Amino acid sequence: MTKKQLFKCLIIVIIITGIISIFTLFTIYTSEINRSLTNVEGAWASLFIILFRIAILSGMTFYVFQKWFKQEAQYLSDLPSLFGFFFLFLIFGKFLDMLFYLTYFTLEDDEVLLLLKVHFFIAILTLFPMIYLSLGMILYYFSLKNKYKKLNNEKYRNKVRMTIIVIITLTEIIAIILAPNTVIVGILLPCFVLPSLLTIAWLFAFAHKNKALPQVNPLILTFTFIAYLISQIMRPLFQNIFDPALYIIVSEIIDLIIFAFIFLGFYLKPHYKTD
Repeated sequence: MTKKQLFKCLIIVIIITGIISIFTLFTIYTSEINRSLTNVEGAWASLFIILFRIAILSGMTFYVFQKWFKQEAQYLSDLPSLFGFFFLFLIFGKFLDMLFYLTYFTLEDDEVLLLLKVHFFIAILTLFPMIYLSLGMILYYFSLKNKYKKLNNEKYRNKVRMTIIVIITLTEIIAIILAPNTVIVGILLPCFVLPSLLTIAWLFAFAHKNKALPQVNPLILTFTFIAYLISQIMRPLFQNIFDPALYIIVSEIIDLIIFAFIFLGFYLKPHYKTD
């Protein structure tokens, strides 16, 4: 089996596993979903806007992976690969968002907590490719300084990157498993997600300044991830201003626009030229 075939199999396995898991969850909560669609105002509108966003994300994912497999050689660290898995895991996250929105008013607190924890794990997977990319750039930045000459060795740099990623991931997983209630989970989520988004925005700003990552448009991605960071900060405010259905629609439309620009940043090339 070639490397390309192996990666295709990996993607297929992830997709099939995700579909089975999502289908199982929706089957378990079928009665609660039906109750929400029948009794909760705006539930159908929320459902359609999320499905529309999932459809758009699916198209983005297909395009990015197709671009990856058109390369002469494939590596998991390739930009199309990282963006592809970022979009792919985000699709599963949106399905969980849909399930959460459609069951929130009908579930017991323990069940809501379980769904929130599952959603947190998906969020970790979603941000993982971008964090991997960010850490690589940060360590490269430090390797340029005389104080950190040891980082000039690429193998050592990759070892440090994987060590940091493992520590961050294990810390997040342990924290979310031990979280006793939805309030703590609600505090933990922004504590982990917001610094990650800030780091990603810094990565693309650094790449633009140093004319790096010519395969994408770092300037667009910098502003887009900053916008995504701001949107996550503003979500609690939107939740207090709008009724639940309108809050979902407004939040999803804003995120849809942001991710359209993330895709645009991946699609368009920067104006600068590299040697």
